[in-house]
Amino acid sequence: MRCNSTGEERTRISIVRMVDEYAKRGPYLLNPDSVIVKNIINGLTRNKVRHGYAYCPCREVTNIHEEDKNNICPCRTHKKDIARHGTCECGLFVNKEYFIARHGREE
Repeated sequence: MRCNSTGEERTRISIVRMVDEYAKRGPYLLNPDSVIVKNIINGLTRNKVRHGYAYCPCREVTNIHEEDKNNICPCRTHKKDIARHGTCECGLFVNKEYFIARHGREE
């Protein structure tokens, strides 16, 4: 997705900052696959612009905030997903073992 306005670009920058800060606080890392990270950030940006919240792009937005609020990134289920699969459903956040297996080293 190419941001076509200054507002969209500011939103994308704030999303990048949010996911970077979340990963820095630990215990999760950003996926070492930069294409996945870029696509998820684009989806988060699109949802923030369209719906007002950075809803996970891997989940349907119903526009009923009480239903959708659990899907604001990082979503309610990301910790369970990462514990089970090494990655959240979207693939944005991963555990250390997943990161090392895909990247070959720890960041």
